[in-house]
Amino acid sequence: MTNLFKNSKALLTLVSVSSVITTASVAQALTLKVEVENLGPYGGAALTPVWVGFHDGSFDSYNGGLPSEEGLERIAEDGNTEFISKDFLNNKTYVKDGMSGVFDSNQEGTRVDGTIGGAPITAGTKAMSTFDVTADLSNRWFSYVSMVLPSNDYYVANGDPFAFDLMDLFTGNQSQISFNIGRPGTVNDAGTEVNNFSTSAGNGLFPGLPAGQGGPNQGADENGVNANVTDPYANFLNRPDNFDTAFGNLNFNDTTLYPNGIASITISVESVPEPSTTVGLIAMVGLFVFGGLRRRNNHFN
Repeated sequence: MTNLFKNSKALLTLVSVSSVITTASVAQALTLKVEVENLGPYGGAALTPVWVGFHDGSFDSYNGGLPSEEGLERIAEDGNTEFISKDFLNNKTYVKDGMSGVFDSNQEGTRVDGTIGGAPITAGTKAMSTFDVTADLSNRWFSYVSMVLPSNDYYVANGDPFAFDLMDLFTGNQSQISFNIGRPGTVNDAGTEVNNFSTSAGNGLFPGLPAGQGGPNQGADENGVNANVTDPYANFLNRPDNFDTAFGNLNFNDTTLYPNGIASITISVESVPEPSTTVGLIAMVGLFVFGGLRRRNNHFN
């Protein structure tokens, strides 16, 4: 009975340790590659470098009909990701209980963020970055924000923090997920700066437009709210007379020119923990447990 008890105890120990190791391996870092590809026509709208964040569902960047917070404003007006990154990594959110502001979130675990691309992502070009995330609930949801060029404060983002679930990547059910952004009717106006080609950003990418802004935050304050863009450039001040003919490919709401939106984002698993590490560790634990048991049994025989 003594040996049977010891055998049972050893088996229970091995199973328990194995369970702990397996559980721990699930939450190990996973390297994800995020690629942004501009799908627009030649001479079409561009994107500033794209800010992305991985979180537990507690970060909401905007709601339609609400004012834009500074982190979002700085991207929408200037493509500057510094402010949103600081707020994000400090576990803030811009929308809470139907109100806009900079609020503490209920984030569990550590958020991860970064910027994709070092220059505007123009039609037909791509940019990518890799991110080490924890494959658990703390990094389960994906958010993005990018300024649309040329504009004063147009941007693309997911207003729903639960729009993009990465759990199938974490569990291995999928190796990648892909979705389109900036589909016709979904580009937003932050409502923070008056639309004016004399102070808009990205003009240099499109010869023939006015010189545009020469530094950040140069346009007149609009004091508006977030809203979908309807007719992208119809209401711009200092609009060139030949805009419709010379810059027609900028109309990102044209379903013929942009049937798949301005860009696509593809998130894929770049690397995963080596399974042999976990299996080998369990095997070593097993040898230790049963080796010790055998020595004890020999002692009592």
